Formats: sequence, C-alpha cells, structure tokens
Amino acid sequence: MAARRCHWSLVGLSSLLAALLSACSQTAPSLPRVLRVARSTSDPGNLNVDETVRSRRVIKQVQALVQEFDPGLHLHPSSFSEANLEREIARQTNSGLGPDLIITNGNTALALLHNKLTDPIPLSADERAQISSLALNRITTAEGQIAGLPVSQYVQLACYDKRRLPEPPASLDALAKASGKGKVFGLAMHLEDLYWTLGGFEATAALQMMLDRGSPSNDNKRRLNAWLGWLQNASFQQNVLFLNNQVDLREQLIKGQLDWITCWSSQLPQLRTALKENLGVTTLPSGPLGKATPITRMQVWALGLNSSSRQRADSMRLLAFMVEPWAQKTLALKYRTSFPINPKVMPIVQRQLATERHLDPAQLELGLTNKPSTHHANALLSAISSDPQRMTAVSNVLNNVIFGTVNTKEASMALEQALAGAKP
Repeated sequence: MAARRCHWSLVGLSSLLAALLSACSQTAPSLPRVLRVARSTSDPGNLNVDETVRSRRVIKQVQALVQEFDPGLHLHPSSFSEANLEREIARQTNSGLGPDLIITNGNTALALLHNKLTDPIPLSADERAQISSLALNRITTAEGQIAGLPVSQYVQLACYDKRRLPEPPASLDALAKASGKGKVFGLAMHLEDLYWTLGGFEATAALQMMLDRGSPSNDNKRRLNAWLGWLQNASFQQNVLFLNNQVDLREQLIKGQLDWITCWSSQLPQLRTALKENLGVTTLPSGPLGKATPITRMQVWALGLNSSSRQRADSMRLLAFMVEPWAQKTLALKYRTSFPINPKVMPIVQRQLATERHLDPAQLELGLTNKPSTHHANALLSAISSDPQRMTAVSNVLNNVIFGTVNTKEASMALEQALAGAKP
C-alpha cells in the first residue's frame, strides 16, 4: 500500500507541476526581441554632444514607429561617425558581436558590401514595387546585388542667413560677384556635394562618355574643362571656402562665419532651431549653360553578418515594413527629417513639406520627381559611387583641382582614366 501511495503522490506532483508550468506559460510575458542597430552620422570625428543627442532622437523616432509595427521588437542603437563606421563594423563583426542592421548613406552601404561586411538584400517583386526604381539602381552593384534597402532620401538645397545675405545668388556669376563684395560662401569637397555644379556647364555628358569608355566630343571636353576651371577658380577666391564635410558647413553658418552654404533637407530642422526666422532656403544657383543638377542623398538600411536566424527574420520583416506607404508617410510627416522613396507616397509628402518649409514645390522637384535630368544625375553618380575604388580616384582628382596641384587639362585626363577604371 505504501508503494501505491508513493506512486499516486508522484503522479499528483507531476500533474501539479505541469499545471504550474502551463499557467506560467500563459501569464508570463515573452522576452523582448532585440535588434542591434549601428547608425552613421555626418560628424567627421568623435561624436559631439549635439550630434549624439540628434542621433539618439532619430533612433527613438524609429523605435516609436517600430512599436506600432511590432511591440515586442526593440532596437539597441549605437552611433558612429561616417569616417569611423566601416572600421567599427569590421571590429564588431570580427568579434561576433556585429549589428543586425546598419543605417547609413548609399555610398557607405556599397562600400560595406564591397568589403564583405554586410549581406546583400533579397527583394521580391512586390517589395521592389514599394521602392523607387532609381533608388534601387543607385544601391545596386555591378554584379546585381542590392547593398541595402533605401528607406528615405534627402534633397540638396542652398541655405543662407537672411541677416547677412538678404538676396541669395541665383547664378554662379552672381555668387562670384557677391563673394567679391565680402559675402562668404561654403561648399563641401565631395563629388556628391559638388555634383549640382556640373549641370550649369552641361558637363555631365563628358563624364558619362568617359564612364562608358568612350571619347567625349570636343564640345563636351570644353564644357568639362570649363567646369573644372570654375571649380579651381572658385577655390582661389578668398570668400569661397571648400570644407571637408557638411557638418563644418552647418556649424559655420550657425556661428556666422559663413553667409551661404549648400545643405541637405535633413539639416533643415537643426538649422531652423539655431537660426529661426533668419534661415533662408532656396534652390542652388544655375551656371552659364544651364540649371543646377542637384541629386538626392539616400538613407539606406543594410544587413549585418552576425544575426541569428530569428534576428535576420525580424530584420527582413522590419525592412519590408519601413517602405510600406503608412510607414513612409509617417516617417516624413511626423518627424519631418526626410522624404519618402515609395513612389506612391512621394507626391503627397512633397507638397505638404514644401509648404511647411516655406519652399515652392518646384524647388523640391529638382530632387524628388521623375525629371530626366535628375534621373540622369543620380544614375551617373550611382555608377561612379558603386565602385569604391573608382569613387576614391575621382575624389582625389577633384581634391587636386581644388588645391590647385593640377591644371584643368591634367585633371580632365586623370578623370578619364579614373572613370575608365585605370589608375590616374
């Protein structure tokens, strides 16, 4: 009998334990799922306090959006300057603790994939339909791999201090005259930031022919040399400054050291906070042969290498959500820091943000609509930037032009070699 009582006691204990475990599984909340997110900022070195605060605010905004999509999914952010991002991603990845997602610009995303620090993005036909085909082309390698998912874009504009420059220049000639009268202008040295000046000299055709390994016509060569000559002459002017990055341009405009700068729409909230009603925003100046050809700069989300299968699945679901119309519209209109890349949402947001930012909608069309000139500009720059070695070679040529170490003829020949893939 004792043995039987013991048997039933064990059975009862097993039943009780099973009941308790069942109750726990029904009442205990599931553990949150975490994705590690690394984000690049435009700060050139160690992040300053303001840049760190802004970076955290951006991630917080994205986290709030994610909560609408999946309350159990959390983002664990870290921020690095664009200059340090690739090194940090390599260090973390080699230790097995790399991020699941990397938020950066298109050129950096291409470089990360080229250096085998990220995985290419697989997209279905339905997912491709949610993204501007031009945006996808700009982030696709020559081998057909997609280096990251474009989530938003910024348009290039001119920003100025109304107190110091009541009337912004509408042309490069007017800019030169204003600089001669003591007004100080600032430009960034990178091809992405200077590309808008090519249109004013109709010099893009020569670059395209060089890229296609063809020989530009004499007219196209003259236009390219005219552009290179303007670039060099502008750098020799006392009141036209070429700086390393947009952060320096922004800070010097705020401090009153510059009167006018090229800027990106992503910078407008910071500039408006600092300059308030004194901030002026307009289109970039035209050149002697045509209008400026500004491009758009993309925010791209790339896949890290150290994700578990669950983290990769969560990452892919999140990426798909970020380009859906509701998320695109919310990102643009609620947080007002970017423009959408979903072609169905772009026209709606463009009109509303243009009004709120005191811009004529036509001023944003240069960067955000289907104008052939903008498509051509973005496509040409994409073809150059998709090859990091080619991009570096072209940047070196432009730096030499700005520093005055080569003449325009030498620079034109070096560009032809760089774009064709040979060493200049």
